[in-house]
Amino acid sequence: MRVIPGWSSATVDMLASTQPGWPAPYADGAANPWIGRLVAGLPLSMGLIGASGQIMVYNDALRVTAGPENCLHGRVADLVVASDGDMVLAGVARALASNTSVEVRAALRNRPDEKQTITITAVPPGLGINAILAMRDFREQLRVEAQVAAATRMQAVGQLAGGIAHDFNNILTGVLALTDQLLDSHPVGDPDHDSLAEIRRNGHRGAALVAQLLAFARQQPQRQQLLDLAPVIADLRPLLAQLVGPRITLSITAGPMQSAVVADPGQIEQIIVNLAVNARDAMAGQGELQIRIREVSAADIPAQGHIIIPRIDHVAIDVLDSGSGIPPQIAGKIFEPFFTTKPMGQGTGLGLSTVYGIVKQSGGYIFASPRKTGPGTIFSIYLPAVQSRPPMEPPVAEPTMAAAAVNITGQRILLVEDDDSVRLTFDRGLRKHGLIVSAAADGAAALRILDSGAEFDVLVSDVMMPGIDGVELAAMATQRRPGLKVVLMSGYAELPLHRAADAQGVRFLAKPFALVDLVAAIGAQLTVNS
Repeated sequence: MRVIPGWSSATVDMLASTQPGWPAPYADGAANPWIGRLVAGLPLSMGLIGASGQIMVYNDALRVTAGPENCLHGRVADLVVASDGDMVLAGVARALASNTSVEVRAALRNRPDEKQTITITAVPPGLGINAILAMRDFREQLRVEAQVAAATRMQAVGQLAGGIAHDFNNILTGVLALTDQLLDSHPVGDPDHDSLAEIRRNGHRGAALVAQLLAFARQQPQRQQLLDLAPVIADLRPLLAQLVGPRITLSITAGPMQSAVVADPGQIEQIIVNLAVNARDAMAGQGELQIRIREVSAADIPAQGHIIIPRIDHVAIDVLDSGSGIPPQIAGKIFEPFFTTKPMGQGTGLGLSTVYGIVKQSGGYIFASPRKTGPGTIFSIYLPAVQSRPPMEPPVAEPTMAAAAVNITGQRILLVEDDDSVRLTFDRGLRKHGLIVSAAADGAAALRILDSGAEFDVLVSDVMMPGIDGVELAAMATQRRPGLKVVLMSGYAELPLHRAADAQGVRFLAKPFALVDLVAAIGAQLTVNS
């Protein structure tokens, strides 16, 4: 509790002495600390108001919320901006006249841009005070609600981006496979070869763009392993120095590290590079770029100021620049895909969204905020820390070009793909490689073909299909044909799909891919246990 200079503690003593059951004040006249501790411990900002609107006593919460210099002015009207002073005094008068509580909305003098709800409650006569002022600071609650809403919005945008990426991957798969077939019949020197090669190059550019969307949607293939972040990031110094240029001072520091993280090293490098490019652009090529790696214990999580981070040990990466900062009006949009402040044609707007997706897919959190000292922005990434090596997932085998050399002529393929264009393109392409192909548009049709007694060497199936999906189809098909080899393909490159494929001994191809990749995967499967 605090007593305003010029006022004695008699008011508090009076409260203690006139209310039955309240302990009496100490003999020396000091206010009883029992009352002080009671009021000081409340989450509400409270003050006792005298007959003329003066603040006689206030607790620490009011001092923090309204500012000590304003509390010391001694009048309730001095807590708020001048234009709201008369309104607050009128509220006190109404509360006293009606002997009830009155709420007013006013802006505090130290927070003129936001209104606070102030409750004024009349006190029965004879206690030496006229009313009790109470006010609760909702800023923390609003901040938490804003963080949760932002996370929910980003999750929804990620689901949308993932769906769009899947559809584009199907389109690009058909385009690239058909282009490869045409290039086979239009070799170098053919008048159409260069045009077809340009189509293929643009197809791969589109695939790279879709890969960034998948990163944002947390559906990018990962090769996670136990990592010590400090040396991984330190090894990037030469690349980063060249990337940001000689007019930007680069520093990379790490505190004592006892913890590691589980992440994809290539994706960690992509995070740092993307944030460095973003910082370089924000500083217009001149300034200071700092990268710090630090451990954050579970006990220190609340002090980070981000309520949505779980209270477990983390390893944090801070990337600080001395640029112009992020305008408040766009701060909530910077991680959204295709959002950019650059002029038309300069940048895709996928750099920060890719970083966001990788961090979330790695189980972490990322925040952007103004630097506490000086101009610029700080991006803080929190990744869960591990103290010992966890059981790691076995690496997902990739088809190699060497597998394409296996003689697959005459092998029987059951091709299952719900996208008509992709199915027809692969059907023609596989036949050109000497394979015998039967095609089905969904899982149910594929099972009917199997149940008809037809024999196959390899099942090639899309994963995301209506009805029976590819993983289920693989399990049902191998039950019917125990020796059947399986290749799964999907525009959704989620890690669970890789794991499901590994568990069943099948091979996974992430769309888009070239026809030669599919042929190689078929050849690789035919060599397994053959």
